[in-house]
Amino acid sequence: MSKIKLLAAVIVIFCAAAVYSQGEGDKIIAIVGNEVILQSDLNFQLYNFMTQNQLQQVTPDIVQEVFQNMITEKLILAKADQDSIYISQDEINKQVDGRIKEMVAQFGSEKNIEEAYGVTIPKIKALLKEQTEKNMKMSRVKQEKFGYGVTITKPEVIKFYNDLKDSLQPVPETFDLYQIVRIPKITEDAKFIAKEKILQLADSLKNGADFSDLAKKYSDDSLSAIQGGSLGKAKRGSFVKEFEEAAFLLNPGEVSGVVETEYGYHLIKLIDKSGDFITAQHILVKFPRLDAADFSEINFLKELKTKIQSGQMTFQQAAVLNSQDPKNTTDSGYVGKIAINSLDSLEIMAIKDLNKGDISEPVKVGNDSYYGYYVYMLKERIPEHQATIENDYLLLQAYAQKYKEQKLLEEWLNELKKTIYVETKL
Repeated sequence: MSKIKLLAAVIVIFCAAAVYSQGEGDKIIAIVGNEVILQSDLNFQLYNFMTQNQLQQVTPDIVQEVFQNMITEKLILAKADQDSIYISQDEINKQVDGRIKEMVAQFGSEKNIEEAYGVTIPKIKALLKEQTEKNMKMSRVKQEKFGYGVTITKPEVIKFYNDLKDSLQPVPETFDLYQIVRIPKITEDAKFIAKEKILQLADSLKNGADFSDLAKKYSDDSLSAIQGGSLGKAKRGSFVKEFEEAAFLLNPGEVSGVVETEYGYHLIKLIDKSGDFITAQHILVKFPRLDAADFSEINFLKELKTKIQSGQMTFQQAAVLNSQDPKNTTDSGYVGKIAINSLDSLEIMAIKDLNKGDISEPVKVGNDSYYGYYVYMLKERIPEHQATIENDYLLLQAYAQKYKEQKLLEEWLNELKKTIYVETKL
């Protein structure tokens, strides 16, 4: 999966957590210790799984895999409670800040992350904290049980290979790649189109249209639109400056004029205000991505490719000077080895016929909310093959270690079930 798509999936999943909630008649499908797992919890985790793995269809096997993973998590967290595992807020904040830095390194800035998903950095941090605390508790419990990781020896790797080589899947075709990334800019024409749309929605509100209905139908903030544009209760500092200033000037029931932020144009309705807290709804019209901006970056990359091919500069030099992935300025555009099943169909089409040293045509990578145009240079192509000890030892070592860890984990979980109550109803 490309960097843009991977981070997109991560953010969508954490942001979606804010709008999934227990509904009326929600069914209890498992009890683990003092905790329950609801049908809505499973539905949300299935959504996560499908998003991360780019799957379109839910199968019974997938449902069971996700369900069992949820039970495993609850068991380990129950063990953490038994052992009085405590994670300080300082530890959690350091982890979350590190995660945000990783996102910034991939997207270029906090503004780019917020612009892509219509969620402020403070909100993203708040959503990350709960899961980070759980992850740290589980890691702490596992560390107490297994130390700092399960070690695997060379004889164990060889035995794993000899025992299971006939059932191992082939190593997929792999591409060793360099890349240059360009992100289309927001143009004045794009702002004009968005302004026209938001003004039409403002007129509809003046003529008696329901704010929630309009948000559901037309807001480009798809997550809040599910709940009629509701942003919930938020503390001062949760929103970008322009949005927050406009929202706090409103009285309950009032609707703002058009508010411009880096996300696009907003209409804001204040529901309640108490001290530094507000409850609000909004309708967002994002700045559209226009063909002219896309063509500008595509042509830029094509001209850059011509310069590289004519010997005016190397691909690595071009990446350092022109790539808008910040990491490319320090690694000369080197991506590393990527399996074909981690690329999307457009990327595969762009690089499948390249020979060593060839440069691809520009290809669009990402989703409609946030994308860029990439050119790749092929360093090496590794065909699909059956793994061997001689050529794929490191990969087999990773497989063998994971296999050993899974067996030890299963044994441990069975031990935990002797002291922690587990009942499943699925």
